[in-house]
Amino acid sequence: MEIEKEVKKITLGHEIGAGAACLKCKDKCEGFELHFWRKICRNCKCGVEDHDVQLETEENKKVGKLFEDTKYTGLIAKLKRDGIPSYKGNQVTICIPEATISTATPVPAASFIPGSSQTSTPSAHSAHSQPGGATAAPGAAIHSPSAAPATSHTAAPGTGRTAASAPGHSVVSSSAIPAKVPVAATTVVQVPTPVPAKTDVVKSVTYEWAPPGVNQSLALRYMELLPPERRPIAGTTGADYRKKQMAKQLPDHDQDPERCHELSPGEVKQMQQYVRKYKDEALGIGDITLPEEMGQQAGMAGESGPQGLGAGGKPGAGTTGMPGDKGDAIATMGRVGTPGAAGTLPAGPVGNFSCHRCQLPMKKGEPAVYAERAGYDKLWHPACFVCYTCTELLVDMIYFWKKGQLYCGRHYGDSEKPRCAGCDELIFSNEYTQAEGHNWHLKHFCCFDCDCVLAGETYVMENEKPVCKPCYMKIHAVCCTACQNPIEPEAQRVSYGEYHWHAEPQCFQCSCCSKCLVGQRFMAMQGMLLCSMECKKKIAAS
Repeated sequence: MEIEKEVKKITLGHEIGAGAACLKCKDKCEGFELHFWRKICRNCKCGVEDHDVQLETEENKKVGKLFEDTKYTGLIAKLKRDGIPSYKGNQVTICIPEATISTATPVPAASFIPGSSQTSTPSAHSAHSQPGGATAAPGAAIHSPSAAPATSHTAAPGTGRTAASAPGHSVVSSSAIPAKVPVAATTVVQVPTPVPAKTDVVKSVTYEWAPPGVNQSLALRYMELLPPERRPIAGTTGADYRKKQMAKQLPDHDQDPERCHELSPGEVKQMQQYVRKYKDEALGIGDITLPEEMGQQAGMAGESGPQGLGAGGKPGAGTTGMPGDKGDAIATMGRVGTPGAAGTLPAGPVGNFSCHRCQLPMKKGEPAVYAERAGYDKLWHPACFVCYTCTELLVDMIYFWKKGQLYCGRHYGDSEKPRCAGCDELIFSNEYTQAEGHNWHLKHFCCFDCDCVLAGETYVMENEKPVCKPCYMKIHAVCCTACQNPIEPEAQRVSYGEYHWHAEPQCFQCSCCSKCLVGQRFMAMQGMLLCSMECKKKIAAS
């Protein structure tokens, strides 16, 4: 019964992503089928991250497991919900108003005058319009804009005086010439010409991940400072990059013995001690802060260490969101994060703060990354928060701190333990094989094609992978142009472009006179070997 449970567990584990198309090999791969210990597809030899496998749930479980049972209070505050250590990708949709140009028709101030009769005449016909005037109503203020040059004002019938001489009247007259012929009091207004006007159009951008625990404007500015091809916007190469780095930088078999292949009880104990060590001494997650805020906190904290930190371990960390809030976080904002914008300080160097990696000065108002393990005196530009070994952006700002440097999970593990080139797992046993510049579990130094053990056998390195001789002859060997037989790996051969020959008299000879060309000068023509110009002419003439 126990054996059946274990077999079922293994089967279910290998059903993850089964049949998914390979994004690299396309139709050449029949679909994802996980190798039982190599962590690659059995059909195309590509990794799971190269296939169209939805790993969102698995990734969340992996990161949750990574931070489980840590005594690092800043991380627990950031990743704990309802008392249960958990993690969900902080997917955020941000709505950004963008100024666009539209057409608007302005309304002139004199388009309506109380108590007057008005006639609107298109400007195309204004030259043929009869000039008119506006009745001077008692107590009215008449405004005739200069935009209506045909407008004139006359006294209302029966008043006996012009509008300008009426007591108690305020008249603002245009420079138009008054009409000499009395007509009905009207105002002729030209139709205004449409003019461009700015309006705001909301643009929504969904990030597969965004820094948690900070306000949306700061998170957006952080994203803008990343290289465009590294921004995890849903449906872009940046999101694919994050997915691949999540699989590469944080191998689940580096933290969970159950994800490893056939560990002995002693190896399981050693791995548990290794995991406990990095959780206590190295594991961390970066926080976004402003250099000026960090300077203030550093001055107050002195040498007291990381005490009194906000959520996530950052001084003054906000409480605007939790990493578990996924998909439903929508914020609307204007143009934010630029130097001089509302709520920020003018751009410029901040004290003695410089980026720990590039050594360039930090600027006020520009988001910086802070790593609690590194201390108050170190900050990084968002694009500089990378692994010391592979120089790739640290996925979701998860880092491992060792000897003054940041590492991703994979390369921190490589600095602590040898890694098997066959199964990609860390080696916790005392005995292992070193071959071809790599480390191997004793049982994993196998043929990359058929998995046969290579100890004491002849093998060939093909694309940095060991291959047994039968598989090499069947799959990888090139054929001799002369005899059409595959060339053995240990045999001497001559290659010229895409053509290959056994380095033997019966194969590497002149195609015209059969002279042996081993160690001699030769000419090649369409796969034929020639010893001289005479032979070349004979072949050309035949």
